[in-house]
Amino acid sequence: SSGINAEYGNLSPSNFIEKFNYISGASRGSSKGNLYIPRSKTLKDFPYLGAKCWNNVPNDIRDSSDVKVFSKLYKNQLLTSIQNDMNYKEENVFSNFYGIDLSG
Repeated sequence: SSGINAEYGNLSPSNFIEKFNYISGASRGSSKGNLYIPRSKTLKDFPYLGAKCWNNVPNDIRDSSDVKVFSKLYKNQLLTSIQNDMNYKEENVFSNFYGIDLSG
């Protein structure tokens, strides 16, 4: 977790940063700055989902010079991927995507 703090200059709260660790060693993921994906029984745990999401962010976006640039590039990438997704439906919502019943 110290790597994340060092890279992002303490922009996030420590209790947030402490949930993530970079992959270390000689694996392919370590050279790309990927995060370790912890085991999750439900696949809905924040550290699991956060690491999965970060590892899917393209390297050129991860290497952005600041938060505003990162946000703009990432938003454009997400919107482009939605526009190009033939399976996208307007009724896609969080609860449908993760199969969660939010009705009560």
